[in-house]
Amino acid sequence: MTTKYFKELEFVGYRFGDNEEPVLYKNLSQYVDMIDDLKNSITFYNKYTIQSEERPDTLSYKLYGTTDYYWTFYLMNDAIRISGWPVATHELLDISKEKYPYRMVTTNTDISNIFPVGQSVRGQTSGTVGTVIRKIPDFGQIVIDTGGEPNTTNFGQTEVVSYTDNEGNLQTITLVKESEQYNAIHHYEDADGVWQDLPLYDFNNPNVSWTPITYRDRLELKNDELKEINVIKPDVITRVVSEFNNFMKQRV
Repeated sequence: MTTKYFKELEFVGYRFGDNEEPVLYKNLSQYVDMIDDLKNSITFYNKYTIQSEERPDTLSYKLYGTTDYYWTFYLMNDAIRISGWPVATHELLDISKEKYPYRMVTTNTDISNIFPVGQSVRGQTSGTVGTVIRKIPDFGQIVIDTGGEPNTTNFGQTEVVSYTDNEGNLQTITLVKESEQYNAIHHYEDADGVWQDLPLYDFNNPNVSWTPITYRDRLELKNDELKEINVIKPDVITRVVSEFNNFMKQRV
């Protein structure tokens, strides 16, 4: 991938370690107001949907006949500059498993003061053991590491999970749901896409009109949003890049 854009960046002193001397390096934060003006002028850009497995360089060639202008996509779209280029659809499942590798259990019991993070727990029927990684009391959910890459050891869907606290008391919850973390419900949305809260300690009875959004769903929705970008129109790209480079040189 060409780096012509970076040739126009000025050098500044960067310190790459606590005890290192500053060295000259390209100022990657350098920016000009011209791009903001372009974003607000529809006469300079088109809407475009990134296709699966389409890369910045291949899209630049597709639109402009050269790979040289791939960097304009990042300057024109804050979302991909911050979050990165969308990934191919077939890669999302593996990414979901890597990002959310644990088991998620749900209970209607108040878990605010029990099942602390770091606690070892055990399923009384399945015999599955694990460690509490995270609690989401407002949703009755507990993230549990049961070992494995990713975790594949399940609790029973409605079994009792327990541990003995520091005072020797047996603490238990009865599950109403169990799944891979990435397939667990993150939140519910109504018909307008507005997040909705479940009744406290009744997490198994959502409104029938609400749509459950899982952790994997959220990644896919975010990825789909990243695909919708603004691209500089082919008939003005050369002029825009030339003006941009002139502005950059003036800032040096």
